Amino acid sequence: MLGRKALFAAAGAAALLTAALVTAPAAEARCSRDYFTGEASGPRPLRAITGVAARAQWRKEVTLHLGAEYALWSRSENRITRCVIRRGESGWHCTARARPCNTRR
Repeated sequence: MLGRKALFAAAGAAALLTAALVTAPAAEARCSRDYFTGEASGPRPLRAITGVAARAQWRKEVTLHLGAEYALWSRSENRITRCVIRRGESGWHCTARARPCNTRR
């Protein structure tokens, strides 16, 4: 009986070791070297919505050039959304800029 248990234990250990050696490491995110920019303008009381629109434009640009796999703002690096009121204008102008990364992070 003891020999049979030891045999099953050895077989289980061998299976675990084989699985550990064969399993490939998880794919790491690949990020673009280039920055992409999205811009939007909106009325003065809608600063937050104008920022969201700028990020939506950023996603469109990234999807067009790199594909949807790279178009998640939350996965991008060095991201910034900057909103200003330009002299002589009555509303916000927002710019979203970031380096897109693929979603395999």
